[in-house]
Amino acid sequence: MVTTSFGRYRVDTVLARGGMGEVFLGRVDGAHGFERPIVIKVIRNDLITDERFAMMFVDEARIAASLHHRNIVQIVDFDRFDNGVFLVTEHVDGCDLRQLLRELRSPPPLPLAIAIIAELATGLHAAHEATGTDGQSLQLVHRDISPSNVLLGIHGEVKLADFGVAKARSRSYHTVSGTIKGKAPYMSPEQILGGQLDRRSDIFSIGTLMFELVTRTRLFSGASNARAMQMILAGEVPAPESRRAGIPPALSTILRRSLAFDRDERYATASDLVDDLDTLARAEHWSLSLAQIAHAVRVTKTRMQGRPPSTSGGDA
Repeated sequence: MVTTSFGRYRVDTVLARGGMGEVFLGRVDGAHGFERPIVIKVIRNDLITDERFAMMFVDEARIAASLHHRNIVQIVDFDRFDNGVFLVTEHVDGCDLRQLLRELRSPPPLPLAIAIIAELATGLHAAHEATGTDGQSLQLVHRDISPSNVLLGIHGEVKLADFGVAKARSRSYHTVSGTIKGKAPYMSPEQILGGQLDRRSDIFSIGTLMFELVTRTRLFSGASNARAMQMILAGEVPAPESRRAGIPPALSTILRRSLAFDRDERYATASDLVDDLDTLARAEHWSLSLAQIAHAVRVTKTRMQGRPPSTSGGDA
């Protein structure tokens, strides 16, 4: 039987199917012709009875719902249906960073790459600074900053998605110490080693995205996740100029600091990273406008038309 609705939310099409469940593009209708596109994320039926998976899903809903920022995907609703639970988020009309990178014919203009990273880091800082209802820090670490979890909109929006494996003080379910969560090529060294994490782990992950955007080459790639992890733990970060000519020395310095093996040598906060990116842009007379992001997203979306749809709203 094909699912056509979840309560008051109508399903239009499947966006993705994955290990945790399905992601649908849908709509919510209201009076006088009101209509809003939304994304519905559903946990797999066979996982509903698994308390560990169920609590992770509930945690994602609760943590993400407490984050209100233009650079973070907003939670619309969380509810049950006959066979399980579903999460409703805003729909970002555009593509994700993975798709943008795939469709690029050459490395993007540096102002475009830096504009995307500055917007993303701004949202990440808001997540790191979030507090609970008791006014205490959530001590949130995303742990899965990767191209598929960065959504880009046709109006220039940049939004961080998918807090499903985020580490936070308020989680009901906590992963076993030493358990690795996230995508191998974008993990920090301490994440791979299963150590205690703080916001600087996410800053390392942002650095890997920045390197990939600037050079259009993946920083840590190999035949397997194990090989990527070995490269990260080796602490050998190539000079970005070796992969793209014309990179300003100040940008290389920012990349090296973001990707420092020793987290004490990284940026202390994502806001500090944004400050240095803004300083770089002013020195280079770059405009970090949302209009250039919007143009790149529209071009990417046009090239993608006619292909099978992928994730929009985070991984399933």
